[in-house]
Amino acid sequence: MQVQDLISEFDLAEKAISTEGRFRAVEGGYSGDVLSHVMAYAKPGYVWLTVQTHENIVAVASLLDIACILVCQREVPEETCERARREGVTILWSPCGNFEMSGLLYQSLHSKR
Repeated sequence: MQVQDLISEFDLAEKAISTEGRFRAVEGGYSGDVLSHVMAYAKPGYVWLTVQTHENIVAVASLLDIACILVCQREVPEETCERARREGVTILWSPCGNFEMSGLLYQSLHSKR
């Protein structure tokens, strides 16, 4: 599955994305809001589900080579989106809650294996 498949399957809003970001492979997912936990447990190519919206999420995603950040229910400030565009980090948005999106993503990733 690629990031573009997630966007269409779950009707996600694109807050920051590049052409390369669209075609990133999704290897798994991590749901969490504590940045130190994300840095410890998320892997390259993962979708990171979070309610965090400050600019530091971009730095963490870039450091870990995350496929994309999926922000659930909270609006993402333009400053965060701008930084993501500059650093080539994809940020997507869903009106669904983190619990619901985690379940949908898990089901989708595991049904395609």
